[in-house]
Amino acid sequence: MRVLLIGGSGQLGHALASAFANSNDLLATAYLHVQPGEVVLDMSDASATKALLESWCPELVLVSGAMCHVDRCEREPEQCRRVNVDAPALVADYARQHGGRVVFFSTDHVFDGEQSSYNESDVVNPLSVYAQSKLEAENVIRETIPVNHLIIRSGWVYGPDFQRRNFILRLVDRLQAGEKVAVPVDQWGRPTYTDDLASVTRILVGQGAIGTFHATGPELIDRMSLARRVCDRFDLDINQVLPRPTAALGQVAQRSLRVLLDCSKLHGTGVPAFRGIASGLEALAAWSESTRSCQEAS
Repeated sequence: MRVLLIGGSGQLGHALASAFANSNDLLATAYLHVQPGEVVLDMSDASATKALLESWCPELVLVSGAMCHVDRCEREPEQCRRVNVDAPALVADYARQHGGRVVFFSTDHVFDGEQSSYNESDVVNPLSVYAQSKLEAENVIRETIPVNHLIIRSGWVYGPDFQRRNFILRLVDRLQAGEKVAVPVDQWGRPTYTDDLASVTRILVGQGAIGTFHATGPELIDRMSLARRVCDRFDLDINQVLPRPTAALGQVAQRSLRVLLDCSKLHGTGVPAFRGIASGLEALAAWSESTRSCQEAS
């Protein structure tokens, strides 16, 4: 199967590339951090996106690339729309014309956090430009290719990332540098390890799954408690972490403070359980140590 992975340089993109490499003809794109074998693609460039689709002729497109910086999306809504809505819409239209399938990765931010938990059919209420853009992309994909799409909503994604952009790796780097870091005490979510999310995606694609699925790790935790566990595992000083309410952080975009995605539909497909926080931190620490050793050796 010919697979196009849009956003191969991201942390989820790396995991997806590994999950889909075997038995597939895979082409991955990147923008700012291009690795050997990847092709450059600016998702906001509609002409370039169309040209790549038409030249590669994928049977399956994995859309993991996005403008994910929530506050930047709030400040740059037009760019956010070009990347997060217009590009997935182009992909969906290509799939409609050529009979391909699309996997789109969305977010728990499409919910406002007012309910105790959310299943796939619950009413959405995005609170930010970022969340609204992901919801609009979901809707256009459903409308364009109703029987050839897979939408996976997740949240608090973390894992190996050479750009070290997720909450955990950024926290480790800043604390190791001696910084004091303000961390919200009232934002709750389920940390989700990238390799697990990628593996489940591969299984769902193999099953021919259609529609929307919620996919997160098993443990609901607040950011401050997660920071404590990170400090314990990476031997960092918890006193450098400053607990703060979200309202005191001065963030531009409004956040959903507590979103618990109900993953019953996903588990009903028989996919393996996602790893918990302890095993996820162990895996991330092992990767971090191995990359540091390689860098020192070179």
